[in-house]
Amino acid sequence: MAHAISWVGTRSSLGPLAAALLNGTFIQGFELDDYHQSAPLHSNAIVLPALLAAAQHKNRGTLSAKSQVTGTDFLLATIVGYEVGPRVGLALNGGHMLSQGWHSGAVFGPSASAAAVSKLLGLPPPKIEDALGTACTQACGLMSAQFESMVKRMHHGFASRSGLFAALMASEGYTGIKKVYETPYGGFLSAFSQGSGQDPPYQIDELTKSLGEVWQTESIRMKPYAAMFGTFCAIDCITALRNLNGDRLDRKNLSNIRAINVEMGQAALKHGGWTPTRPIETTGAQMNVAYVTALQLLDGEVAPSQFRLDQLDRQEIWELVGKITCTRNQAYDNTGLCGHNVKITFEDGHEIAHEVIMPKGVDPPLSNEDIISKWRQITNGVIEEERRAKIEQMVLGVETVGDVGRLLDLLVGQTQNPLS
Repeated sequence: MAHAISWVGTRSSLGPLAAALLNGTFIQGFELDDYHQSAPLHSNAIVLPALLAAAQHKNRGTLSAKSQVTGTDFLLATIVGYEVGPRVGLALNGGHMLSQGWHSGAVFGPSASAAAVSKLLGLPPPKIEDALGTACTQACGLMSAQFESMVKRMHHGFASRSGLFAALMASEGYTGIKKVYETPYGGFLSAFSQGSGQDPPYQIDELTKSLGEVWQTESIRMKPYAAMFGTFCAIDCITALRNLNGDRLDRKNLSNIRAINVEMGQAALKHGGWTPTRPIETTGAQMNVAYVTALQLLDGEVAPSQFRLDQLDRQEIWELVGKITCTRNQAYDNTGLCGHNVKITFEDGHEIAHEVIMPKGVDPPLSNEDIISKWRQITNGVIEEERRAKIEQMVLGVETVGDVGRLLDLLVGQTQNPLS
């Protein structure tokens, strides 16, 4: 029997699988979440919705026995998911999955969700293997979803749901694929690395390499901008160029720009270097280097409100987009989605250029204070101040929380439209 599970941000309740899907979709909804530079995925959109659903499921006694989930239990399970997802990604050569056309996080993600929920439920090793096997056979995500559809937002929600489903099935004795990663025929790594052109096509040692010594959790970063991570170096290049060339890049003088060339590596070019067409959808705009570069030039920021439907078709944006060309520079191929050089040529022949190898959010990463400030900023006016303060206090001290159900109670409830 599946009891109703909270749908965060509303007073509605759903089954656990639907709740995980919707909550994961909402976390991805504004491109303001986290990312892993070397193995691109958004861990919180995958791990947290599955764990919140599993914790509520467990607290309500819908498994074999009712029991509370402590903050320590929840934190440990979260870290397990944070570790497993990137390791699976690194075994498939990380960002190269994007170059192949796979949405990498949707491929790596079910493993992270399944491992995290398995830990929370206290499953023994054989059942964890079953959960991972069932999770991996559900892995998928086509990167063409970024162009015109809404479904790109759902990919990490799918991954969250798939891992939760797999762990719940395993907890009741349902067997999954054994040795799912290493099996040569139809195994996870061998299947998803077909046609990759990489040598070796996959690296199975990455699954356990330096386990307990190198923590992938420490490589998870929070986004400072409401766009795809592969646009961040271009944003920082424009910021630096504006600081150094204020008059030339003043808003009133942007018509004097003849051309802009943005150099990047192969993964970034495939993911975000495509030529945008008008009209464009919100998701496509947030994924596109040319559009985001134009946005930073024109508005001096990249925030959620700039991607409202009534903002996407501004003539001044598209005039700049038409002057931007994205090209590959092989020197950046080994920096994942990082590494851009932006060169601006003016009508009088003058040229300015700037290179950024690691953007803000990676080097330097957002500090704890930056992250708290970001949380307060994006929730201001969206939820009541008293409720926001209680959530903040509980999350920052999650290891001392006796029952995670208290956090869930705070997370449910109506929120205001952040774009209104």
